[in-house]
Amino acid sequence: MPRFQDFVEEIVSDDEESNKANRAPVSSTCTPSVGSAPRVGQPVTQEVIALSTNVNRGNMSQEAFNQKLTHLQIQNKRIGDLEGLKLVPGVYVLYAYDNLISSLAGIQSLRRLQQLYLQNNRITTMAGLEGLSMLQKLHLGHNRLARIDSLESCTQLEELLVPHQQPPVEAPLQFCPASMAAISSTLVLLNTAGNRLKELQELLPLRRLTSLDLSENKIPQVGELKDLISGDCLRRINLLGNPFAAQERRYRTAVVLCSTAIEEIDGREVLPQERDFVRRLDEQKRKLNAQRKRHLNRVASDGRPRMPGTLPEKGTGRQLMGAEGETLGLQDLRL
Repeated sequence: MPRFQDFVEEIVSDDEESNKANRAPVSSTCTPSVGSAPRVGQPVTQEVIALSTNVNRGNMSQEAFNQKLTHLQIQNKRIGDLEGLKLVPGVYVLYAYDNLISSLAGIQSLRRLQQLYLQNNRITTMAGLEGLSMLQKLHLGHNRLARIDSLESCTQLEELLVPHQQPPVEAPLQFCPASMAAISSTLVLLNTAGNRLKELQELLPLRRLTSLDLSENKIPQVGELKDLISGDCLRRINLLGNPFAAQERRYRTAVVLCSTAIEEIDGREVLPQERDFVRRLDEQKRKLNAQRKRHLNRVASDGRPRMPGTLPEKGTGRQLMGAEGETLGLQDLRL
């Protein structure tokens, strides 16, 4: 019988391994140099399994030992074939990042899987995830996906990390509507940085997100974000590296106005005085626009010419002092 301490040590190491996986650079084994022959990864064998766990087998039979395993660490072992996972059907945390995996065939054997770390591989399709109804964390960054799908059964998914995909044909990453609808009530963290996104319509069902990374995409206007960020749940968003991000003050202002819940933009906290200042500025702009509209209507109705200087020209408006002494005019809200 295995020692209880062995299982405790394995579980305690879970968070440490997860953090290491997210920090891991793209392995040199994942991308062959130009002109070299493609490397063929090794399969998951009993020997690989034995070397991928800290649990002491003790006097258990090999089959009984495999059945008891809950965590498997096969990262950075040049794995290319996951069919051997049928040997360890009880695993619910799998670290398989930094390998040569191109297909998820075999992953369906892990019906109890809750956390799956597959970043820095060669995966081109998510087929195989359909039966993983207990999956909570899915990390697939730095692969070759063109479409995020096969998640219709993953109705407990909370984290989906798919940044920096490099599909054979360069195009914006697509999101399957059926998959987004299936995970919309549970997903709280989405990272889709560096995926050439221009439109966000496919992400609109994800109304329970608390953290969203859209950095290094090709979103042309901050207005594209309005419907996605206007809910009550979103707390953190990263937008750096998009075309509109060259004017940080303006898009920050727009995000604060659209969301009452946002607490952090691009790693910078949204302070209460900033939120208050932006809303006062917006209120003054609305009042000024309404005044201008009433004046123009009167001019149109009575035919009298407009007296110069009656109202400030559009874009010259009054000024307010920012929380840190910064002077902003009403023109700063034109987005």
